[in-house]
Amino acid sequence: MIILDKVNKFYGKKQVLKDISLNIQDNETIAFIGSNGSGKSTLVEIIAKLLKPTNGTVKYISSKNEEISKRVGMQFQDGSWPPGTKILDLVKFYKDKKYLETDEFNELVDAFSLKNFITKSIDSLSGGERQRANCFLSVINSPELLILDELITGLDLEMQIKLIRFFKNYKSNNNITLLIVSHIPEEVEELCERVVILKNGEIFEDKSMKDILKEHGTLRKRLIKYYDI
Repeated sequence: MIILDKVNKFYGKKQVLKDISLNIQDNETIAFIGSNGSGKSTLVEIIAKLLKPTNGTVKYISSKNEEISKRVGMQFQDGSWPPGTKILDLVKFYKDKKYLETDEFNELVDAFSLKNFITKSIDSLSGGERQRANCFLSVINSPELLILDELITGLDLEMQIKLIRFFKNYKSNNNITLLIVSHIPEEVEELCERVVILKNGEIFEDKSMKDILKEHGTLRKRLIKYYDI
């Protein structure tokens, strides 16, 4: 379980998150959605422990109620690497050369359609190619907590469908907690069982997908009402 207790985040005098308290169960799939500037990306980076909250706590808790660490994989919305870095360089850094000969490596290369640019410098790739490279790098260390930030934004429809299908299967085949930041209701409906809507750095609504669909018909209709408020 992941427990957030009264998490606040300030950048100077600007408060980005306000008293966020959440319990995230193991193997749960949650989407964080809301308007730009609502605090979504900041929140998931704090959950991943890439950022420290200004105050409040984030704890990973075991079934024995002990604080533990977790392997975290994160696909950044705009990941960047030193000039000249290739995907293969990062694979060798995070894994080893033997990993390049495994079925898992070949399956992931195929899943993210990396074959044509895996030996090219990442800074020379298009935005969509970098997005796929960052997706690949988020899973090669078999994370227990996987965070996807704007997974399919900027990708063509074929790749959107392919990635959603991959992560849906990956989640069902692995005992992981999956957190998603997204503006695309259909992606969230396909992948998530719980939705946390943020507004001005606070939790505006926290409901199961089942309840949202029962009440509104679609997540898109729920969000239309959210933006009309």
